[in-house]
Amino acid sequence: MHIARRSVLTVFALLTAVFLTVASVLGMAVALAATALIVPGTGTPKAGEVQDYMTNALKYYIAPSDGWSPSGCTTTANCDLKPIDYPAQFWPIPLPGWGGLDGAKWDVSTGEGLSNLNSTLVNTLAQDPPNTPIVIFGYSQGGNIVSREKRNLAYLPKNQNYLSFVMIGNTNRPNGGLFERLAFLGHVPILDATFGLPAPTDTCDHICATDIAFQYDGVSDFPLYPLNALATLNAIAGFWYVHGTYLSPDGKSAPDELPDDYTPEELAAQIADPTNQTDYGDTRYITIPTRTLPLVRPFLEFGGFTHTSFIIKPIVDLLEPVLRVLIDTGYDRSLSPGVPAPFRLIPLNINPVKLAGDVVKALGEGVQAALADIGVKVPKAAQPVTTTPTTSLAAAKDSNATLTAAKTADTAKTAASTKTADTPVDTTKVDTAKVDTTKVDTAGTEPDTTAETEPVDTKTNQPAATPEPVRPKVRGPIGTGPLAQLVRQFGQALTGKHDVKSADATKPGTEPATKPQSTPETEPEKTEKPGATGESTSGEAAKDDAATAKAAA
Repeated sequence: MHIARRSVLTVFALLTAVFLTVASVLGMAVALAATALIVPGTGTPKAGEVQDYMTNALKYYIAPSDGWSPSGCTTTANCDLKPIDYPAQFWPIPLPGWGGLDGAKWDVSTGEGLSNLNSTLVNTLAQDPPNTPIVIFGYSQGGNIVSREKRNLAYLPKNQNYLSFVMIGNTNRPNGGLFERLAFLGHVPILDATFGLPAPTDTCDHICATDIAFQYDGVSDFPLYPLNALATLNAIAGFWYVHGTYLSPDGKSAPDELPDDYTPEELAAQIADPTNQTDYGDTRYITIPTRTLPLVRPFLEFGGFTHTSFIIKPIVDLLEPVLRVLIDTGYDRSLSPGVPAPFRLIPLNINPVKLAGDVVKALGEGVQAALADIGVKVPKAAQPVTTTPTTSLAAAKDSNATLTAAKTADTAKTAASTKTADTPVDTTKVDTAKVDTTKVDTAGTEPDTTAETEPVDTKTNQPAATPEPVRPKVRGPIGTGPLAQLVRQFGQALTGKHDVKSADATKPGTEPATKPQSTPETEPEKTEKPGATGESTSGEAAKDDAATAKAAA
C-alpha cells in the first residue's frame, strides 16, 4: 500500500511538472505573439465589425511583406489583430459612409485616428515584452494616419526592428498619392484638409515599411501631369473601380469581388514579383499592374447590361493598348515612388519617335486582340530564319522559297544537261524538280528556234557570257508583281507573319526575283537542250547538238 501511494504521488508530480511546463511555453508564445494595428479607410470607422476586413489585410498584404520586413505576423494564429476606430469621414463628399455634409472634416477625422493609433501603440508596447513585433497597417485615409505616425516615431533608434509599417492605397504616397500631388495647396480651410506630408523614408536603417498601390488607382497613383485629360479621367475611373477593392471580398463588397480582379494567389505573386518593386530609403514600393484599364470599364459594363458585349468588347480591345500608351504619358515612371512629386504641367521627357513607335506597336496588338474576339485566328509572328538554298527540289518543296536565286537554278540545269548528254533519255524528264514538262517542251523547242539558238550556245565557253535563251512569254502567277508584293508585305506586318527569303536572292548577275521563270511553277520553261551550257567543250557541244537535232527531226 505504501509503495502504491508513493507511486501515485510520483506520477502526480510528474504530470504537474509537465502541465506547468506546457503552460509556461504557451504563455510565452502568447506573450511574444506579434500584433497588427489595423487603421481602416474612409467609410469604415470600425474595422472589427466588417467581416474579413482585418483577416484579408493580414493575408493579402501584411503576411507577404514579412519576407523583407520581418514581423512574425503571418497568420491569425501568431498575430493579434487590433482595429483602430475613428470617424473615417471626409466632409462634404456624399459617398456611402463618408459622412456627406454631416460628416467630419478631413483633419478632424485623421487627427482622431492618429490619436487613437498612438494611444493603442503605447498600451501595446507597455503590455507586451520588450521588442515584441508590431505591424502598423493603414488603408487609404488610414494610410495618411500611418504615414504621419511613422513621421512622429522618427525619434526612435533607426536600428529598431520591432516596428514595421504597411500602407495600401496610400493618399500620402510621395510620388502618386493624391494628397502629395496637391501639396502646393497646403491647408485648405474650407475643407479643413492639409495636403502634402508625404510618408517619410528615412526613419529606419533597413526596410521597415511597405507601400502597395494598384496602377491607375486615383488615390495612390494619380497622374503627374493632370493636363493629360485621358490620364486624369482614367485616374478618376480608377478611384471608382480599383481603389475600393484592395480588401475584397469583405462584408462591404460583393461576394465575387476581388482586389482589381486578382485572386489571392495571383495577388501574392504580383507582390512578390521583383519587377513591381522599388526600394527607396527604408520603404519598399510595390505598384501592381492593373489588368483592365479603368477608363474602358464603363463600356464593358454597358455591354454586359445590354447584352452587346459581342460588339463592344472587340472595340474596347482594339483601343485599349493605344489608350494605355497615351495615358502613360501622364506619368513619369522613371521617378521613384519615394520621391515627393507634386503636379507638373508639361512632360519634358517624352521622345516623339519612341512614342510613335509605341503607338504603332500598340495598334497592332489591339488589332490582334479584336480579331481574336470575333473568332479570327491570327498567326503568331514567326522567328526570322535564314536558309541556304541547296537544290531545286528542296526549293520546290518549300512554298516560302519561291524567290530562289538564278545561280542555283543554272547549276541544277547544268547537271541535268550533262547527265542527258551521257545517257540518251527522253528530254521531258531532265528537270530536277520532277515536273512534267512535255507540253512546255513541245511549245518551246520548235526546230526553227533550235536552229537559231544552237550556234550561239556552242560558241560560248564562259558561263557569265551565256546569252539568255529564247523562251515563250508566260505570264507569271498572280501576286508576284511589285504592287502585289507591297500589299502582301503590309498584310504580313499586321499579322506578324513574314516569308522566308533566300540569302542569295539579291546577288548581282542573277535574274530578278519577280520573274516567273525563277519560280517553281514555271521551272519547266528553263529546260535546255543538251549541250546548251557554257561549261561543255566545243567538241562535246557539237556532238550534243547533232544528237539534239536528230531527236528533234
